[in-house]
Amino acid sequence: MVAVRAPRGPVVFRSSRLYARQFEEGDAPAAFAMWADPAVTRFTGDESPADLAVIAQDIPGWRAVSGHGVGCGFWAVLAADGASGSETFVGDVFVRPFRDRDDEYEIGWHLAAAHWGKGYATEIAKAAISHARAHRLPRLVALIDPANVASSRVAEKAGLRFEGLSDRYDPEDGELAVYVGEGPGGGC
Repeated sequence: MVAVRAPRGPVVFRSSRLYARQFEEGDAPAAFAMWADPAVTRFTGDESPADLAVIAQDIPGWRAVSGHGVGCGFWAVLAADGASGSETFVGDVFVRPFRDRDDEYEIGWHLAAAHWGKGYATEIAKAAISHARAHRLPRLVALIDPANVASSRVAEKAGLRFEGLSDRYDPEDGELAVYVGEGPGGGC
């Protein structure tokens, strides 16, 4: 668990125990600790970063996702400790457009292993879905390794429905479980 000082950037959205804000350079050590954990990257298709500098270089790109449209972003997820005024890095959550598609947005989440089993993933996924719906994004798609039963459960608990297996979003990753939620007035 990595504690950081009190909230720095503006909160983009929140749930009862967590909130999402833009990544900041000071988040790099906690993000590196999460992404360097093979348990976290097991189902992502991503390699663990070689060192802290890799994450520090990634943060501007994560922040740039917000420039892809209203409601989009790649945010740090934190739990606040009201008594001490500190915050603990929990993971990340994102909503971003797919390349070459203007009617579908990918939603995803990653949590540091120390925070698994607390309901945080479902909680922040639901908050991100609400955020996307408030910005009238038409269709949310979560792509999950079929072997990642825990993330599939999170998607279902968050209100996304299983559409099937497909490689149409990322043929290099092979078939992935596709969970969807339609935008305002739709199914999530």
